[in-house]
Amino acid sequence: MRIPKARGKPVDPRRIEAWLERFQGYRVAISKQRIEEWLQHFRGPEDTDLGARVLDAVFFLKPEDMENALRNIIGHLPGWHRSKTKRQGKWRFLAFSISAGESGDTMLHKTRTALGLTASQYGELFIHKSDLLRENLCPDDNVVFFDDFAGTGEQACRAWRDIFIELLPGNPKAYLVLIAAGHKAFNRINQETGLKVVARHILGPGDDIFAAECCHFAQQEKDRLFEYCKVADPRRPRGYGDCGFVFVLAHKTPNNSIPVLHANHRHWKGLFPRL
Repeated sequence: MRIPKARGKPVDPRRIEAWLERFQGYRVAISKQRIEEWLQHFRGPEDTDLGARVLDAVFFLKPEDMENALRNIIGHLPGWHRSKTKRQGKWRFLAFSISAGESGDTMLHKTRTALGLTASQYGELFIHKSDLLRENLCPDDNVVFFDDFAGTGEQACRAWRDIFIELLPGNPKAYLVLIAAGHKAFNRINQETGLKVVARHILGPGDDIFAAECCHFAQQEKDRLFEYCKVADPRRPRGYGDCGFVFVLAHKTPNNSIPVLHANHRHWKGLFPRL
């Protein structure tokens, strides 16, 4: 979570321009008009100020931020090298996805581009989960799964238990590369699966906007924000898993983030819709 501006700061052209620059690259273009329309959900000067400070606090990662994160993570995996002759063991990269078209596929493509591994000579590195068994990976080998975000770790643990563990009978070193993860998800996946989670950003208790550890908003403000979140999503006003994050990736907003950011229906139009 970013530190929001002080209470009462005007929503002037400079502030709006800063938001436009920071949120550039989201899958649905962020415009001055859309920001103003989103702020209109908040009634009265105090609540409009609250909405503006929520936008200040949004932790937004642009496409280039994600590519830099992937380069940094892969570059520090022990035994990895761009040159095949200098790698330790066999390496295979694949999406941590249950079905086609999920975020893991997006991250796998970004990784191949970010690392400059698009040439045909690197094709053997990138496989599908249906290829895992025939790869005959052993403890000296490495399999690297990719996804964008883990909020609670529930989905990752289930996918490992139901699908991926059976595809790795040779017990290779298995990594799950994430752009970011909630601290609970990070710990849970590491403890409940055979995966070693490697994430560029770990969101801690203070990143839950409703938590006592979040010191940027007073309790009264959190209570008012919660009422708006109930309008945006009555079932999950704190986001999926009650995570309360204000985290947005350029290609999609995690459902663990608070719904005022991404809900999209006749009663609420989020600035960062998921669909």
